[in-house]
Amino acid sequence: MAKCAVIGAKGFIGKHLSFYLNQQGHQVECYDIFDVQEKGYTSCDLTKKEEIRKINLHVDYIFMFAGLTGTYAGFDRYESYILVNEIGLLNLLDAIRLTEHRPKIIFPSTRLVYKGQEKALKEDDEKETKTIYAVNKLACEGILQAYSISFDIPYTIFRICVPFGNMLAKDYSFGTIGFMIRQARDNKMITLYGDGKIKRTFTSMKDVCRQIVEAGMKGESNGETYNIGGQTHSLKEAAYEIADKYGAKVTFIPYPEKDLRIESGSTFFNSQKIESLLGGIQYDDIDTLFD
Repeated sequence: MAKCAVIGAKGFIGKHLSFYLNQQGHQVECYDIFDVQEKGYTSCDLTKKEEIRKINLHVDYIFMFAGLTGTYAGFDRYESYILVNEIGLLNLLDAIRLTEHRPKIIFPSTRLVYKGQEKALKEDDEKETKTIYAVNKLACEGILQAYSISFDIPYTIFRICVPFGNMLAKDYSFGTIGFMIRQARDNKMITLYGDGKIKRTFTSMKDVCRQIVEAGMKGESNGETYNIGGQTHSLKEAAYEIADKYGAKVTFIPYPEKDLRIESGSTFFNSQKIESLLGGIQYDDIDTLFD
């Protein structure tokens, strides 16, 4: 049994990680900025150095999943994105370096750090940052490496493409697949930009949690970055799968200019690195949402 802290435990992935870790028998302490009275949960604002004292650093693993996400929102609120996504991580790492404790940091990154290509992307493939959020994530990857080199703080980074599914509730409304489901259910029409041929790697939340926890807790993963594996589909294929279940149609419209500017194109993963670490993985596919 490992002692774990999940920071950002009220976010969608953070909630699932807390649930999964508890399922696996680990000891879990949860933190987020929201003022909620729950056993095992502490409200904490990472952007304030004095609040870092609330976090128990005497743990084996810190799952650092707090942060702001979004595309154009980052341009409108760049101060907040830098403060929460970068300064928040720096405040945590600075607190750790001033102690004798060296919990391992497990950190989520994103497909958005990659330059889109029509091939399965490996971890060292070309990077391109078209949003402030992507800039934040790539900067945080470098920050973790710097603190590891200078202060021996171990870390592992996991780049996530498109997570789907919900282990906690029947209502599902998160991310790309959640958006398609809402459109199909409420409007009987899923609308895609362009021709829908761009590809993504889709990973169930169960498979996301399994890879992050199992790989993150292996000593061999220290200082490493992994693409999270899953099933690769075009957006069109995913849309038609969902439309079929709801008796909906799929329509295509031109990209709005601002969205086209930040569209990465196909970003799907070569996940051989994490599969070599964990052994063969049988990934859930999108149709498991309807089982």
